[in-house]
Amino acid sequence: MTTKQRLACGVAILRSIDARRQRTGNRNELLALEQAILDRELIDLVTGGLCDEKRELAGDRVRKRHVPAATRDTGALYEKDQRRANR
Repeated sequence: MTTKQRLACGVAILRSIDARRQRTGNRNELLALEQAILDRELIDLVTGGLCDEKRELAGDRVRKRHVPAATRDTGALYEKDQRRANR
């Protein structure tokens, strides 16, 4: 999930929480969930996670390239690939 997708999901959840609070009149409802979402995004912002979407997308390409040999359809496994697959 990219940063943009995660943020969009978080916004949708926060809006849903606000709507539910308005319906029920309980301002403390789902407070822990709201705080967890905000904390996660603030931590990412402070640590630079939100600043480098190009790195995030590049990381996704790297993860796709490093698929274990057992999941590739290349025939018999080499000894090195067998050791990796057994980890």
